[in-house]
Amino acid sequence: MPRRAALALLSLLVAALPAFALYDPKPDATLAAIEGEWKGSLTYRDYSDPDRVVTLPTKLFVTMGSPQEVVMHYIYDDGPGKIVHSYETMRFDFEGGRVVWISGVKERTESTGRIVSDSREGATRRLVIESTDDGKVARHTYELGADRFGMRKDEIDADGKSAFRDRYEFIRATR
Repeated sequence: MPRRAALALLSLLVAALPAFALYDPKPDATLAAIEGEWKGSLTYRDYSDPDRVVTLPTKLFVTMGSPQEVVMHYIYDDGPGKIVHSYETMRFDFEGGRVVWISGVKERTESTGRIVSDSREGATRRLVIESTDDGKVARHTYELGADRFGMRKDEIDADGKSAFRDRYEFIRATR
């Protein structure tokens, strides 16, 4: 192929590449609405003393990984001079009724949950997801809105009794 024809073909291909991105699907509107910076807290039942409840100031950064996937970076203030980072990816399959969590960087864990409820109250979408870890059922409740973001985890025993495990409460951070 003559050099001039090859350059023309290469130029045409390079010019067309960005057009492919135009055809990627739009993100899920609820997931896109939670993208950004959040501030709030994590409250959890202490692992060493189940009667003790601990609350930590927490920041959260959320970005889209794909149209139905959010990537979350948590920053916990765990006392004087102790800042803890945590990372999680949540992949939603709304049509299939499931969610896949991938947590951690050094020690990655993956778990799958089933969406048992998906409702709206005003501008807030409420998702209830159940998962099973080590034979125990966990109920995760997400309240997603443009200015408020809440997550709660309850553990369900064999008798169906619910016990609080942890709760995140965030509001949109202002700069």
